Amino acid sequence: MEKLIPGLDKLLRIGTVVVLAVTLGYMLLATVSTTEDGEAPIGSFRTEDFNDGWVLHENGEEKPIRIPAAIDRKEGEEIVITNTLPEDLSNGMNLMLRAAMEDVLIYVDGKLRVEYSSENIEGMSFYIPSAYVVCALNQADSGKEIRIEICVKTQGAVNGVRIGHGNNVWFEVIRNGLSVNMIAAAVFIAGALLLIAVLVMQKYYHVSAARQLSLLMLNTAMWVFSESTLRQLFFTRPSLTQYFTFFTVELIAVLALSYFDEVQHRVYHKQYLLIESVAFLQIMINAVLHTVGFMQLYNTMMISHIWTGIAAVAATCGIVTDIIKGRTKEYKITVIGMICFVILSVTELVGFYVNRFHVFGTSLSIALLLLMLATIIQTIYDEVMANRERVNARTDMIIKTIQTIAGAIDARDVYTGGHSERVGYYAGRLAEEMAETYGLDAVDIMRIRYIGLVHDIGKIGVADNVLNKPGRLNDEEFSLMKKHAEIGYEMMRTMGDSIPGLPEGIHYHHERYDGKGYPDGLKGKEIPLVARILALCDSYDAMTSNRVYRKRLSEEAVREEIRSCAGTQFDPELAEIFLKMLEKGDLDAQTINGVAVDENGEIRTSTLLESRLLKDLMDKTKVTDPSHVRMLCYVMKLMEKKGIRYKVVYFGIAEHVPDGIATEQEMEILQRTIQAGIKNHDVMIRYTAKQYVVALYDAEDPAAQALTESVCEGYPMARAEILAEEKTEKASENKEDQNSDDKKE
Repeated sequence: MEKLIPGLDKLLRIGTVVVLAVTLGYMLLATVSTTEDGEAPIGSFRTEDFNDGWVLHENGEEKPIRIPAAIDRKEGEEIVITNTLPEDLSNGMNLMLRAAMEDVLIYVDGKLRVEYSSENIEGMSFYIPSAYVVCALNQADSGKEIRIEICVKTQGAVNGVRIGHGNNVWFEVIRNGLSVNMIAAAVFIAGALLLIAVLVMQKYYHVSAARQLSLLMLNTAMWVFSESTLRQLFFTRPSLTQYFTFFTVELIAVLALSYFDEVQHRVYHKQYLLIESVAFLQIMINAVLHTVGFMQLYNTMMISHIWTGIAAVAATCGIVTDIIKGRTKEYKITVIGMICFVILSVTELVGFYVNRFHVFGTSLSIALLLLMLATIIQTIYDEVMANRERVNARTDMIIKTIQTIAGAIDARDVYTGGHSERVGYYAGRLAEEMAETYGLDAVDIMRIRYIGLVHDIGKIGVADNVLNKPGRLNDEEFSLMKKHAEIGYEMMRTMGDSIPGLPEGIHYHHERYDGKGYPDGLKGKEIPLVARILALCDSYDAMTSNRVYRKRLSEEAVREEIRSCAGTQFDPELAEIFLKMLEKGDLDAQTINGVAVDENGEIRTSTLLESRLLKDLMDKTKVTDPSHVRMLCYVMKLMEKKGIRYKVVYFGIAEHVPDGIATEQEMEILQRTIQAGIKNHDVMIRYTAKQYVVALYDAEDPAAQALTESVCEGYPMARAEILAEEKTEKASENKEDQNSDDKKE
């Protein structure tokens, strides 16, 4: 059933996508198809072009003309065209002509039928807004002369004329203007929703860029509506659009630069702010000049367009500079929308000057939708990355905590110093090797490595006399030692899914494949994969490290032990992969002669000190307090990870000095002599009855040699031994010697 569910789930998702695709296909077919057979009739919206047969009256001459046409005239001059109305007119028909900011008077049979002019509208400026002029016709007008007089104020354009029944003449206009107005409506709605979201979220998030974008979208949508060919259907008094049309178009540059400024993290704030300020001041000046009658808004528009062009240049320079300096990686998705916005905005501006019949708003609306889409995707991407960073930071904090705890565990356990780090390393390497077969990704590999690092965390709860007993454990002690898996599980299960598999790996890493392990006696694949990995790596490190009761096993003995335990103690598939890694040399024990090494193959001073302590305990040497030495080793490990090394020196009393009180008196003298030569960061510990161990902080051989000479000169009874570090070359030699010994064995 579990195998069936994933397949069914995948099939359902594919089927859903297919149905949606088919639905979209049918919708497109229903929209673009020209076949209407059998469909419900919708009636006729037919209109007729009335663009032929016109006569242009110019300087007393008559010239045939076909409209629409651009006719060069100066401001204040008239364009007069005449024609004969069709013979088949009927009552209820209308004639429509679009006035392009010009006064339009329509005469039928010499009588003024319609007037659309500045003088005819109270409070209207000289530059009257563009509008569709509709002239009612009837049957009596058939065959009569129609005369259209146009007072030129801007470009001298004569648009096409259409004749149709009723308001059918509007159908073509509505159909042609529907797309741009729908886009503008989408921009307006999206901008409004974005603004609402900003107002709700501004207390919790930095939303300055989103706020400026929402205002830009609302402003631009209002400009498109005010310039729309359908504005007579939107506004009861479309003549008032002369005011908000100019204000909204001039604000576009200000709001766009403000948005760019926030997206680009205010790097170009001074430049942008200067242009924004001048552009906004220009708007205020234009309003004042229009109000006092000195200069109308239309006459100041070119100046505003110049500042809009300057804003576009500044934005382009900012984007190009960011691309060159690599700063666009911070907004690499949004920058695509920004580039589209600049290009399409300039296209809109150029269209105003080069095309007298330019339809405003399409390019800019599309640009804003692209910009909004890019911004939304960027926001989602940023949030996903920020969340990933938060998760990584939290995971990193957990991992660092785990590393610290693992170090504390290893410091407590004198027999397994560095054991947790090595098991984590082996587990990570094994996970890499089995990744393709078992479907593990980089995150899984890292997770397994860190679970290995903390697998023995439960040893914190094991009594010191059990954990560090110099010899084999009896049955009672071993039963207590086995509890470390359950203790660790109870400690870490509260972390939930912070690191998936963490509690299970700790809990079951001593389970056996044959079911004879502990604590629950799980068998085969019942044991979680991470626990099966750890069981193998844990045993491998035990076999390749010195123990109180034996030296490390030879390489061949280790391989034979893994081979013989495959299927009983270890997962046979994992054991096979592990053995292949060992045989190919893809994995080496992180020890030399059973002693742990660091990532550079060097035996650290802390490890040498641990090894010396282990050897002395194995030889039944009476160490004063092993826990103090282990604590010193732990401190040294922490510093060594930061690159700070110690030099360790053993100071003792000459062999002929008797034990007892005399020895203690001599040891006190030795102690004072040593203390006179060490610093605050150095550590001195009583090692045995006749010996001190001194760890010199961040010191080299000369410092250690100077201290030994100083102590021996100050107290001739003293004897000193510097614990020598084994460098990489020495470590390599030792490893080669070990391999040779293995072959002999």
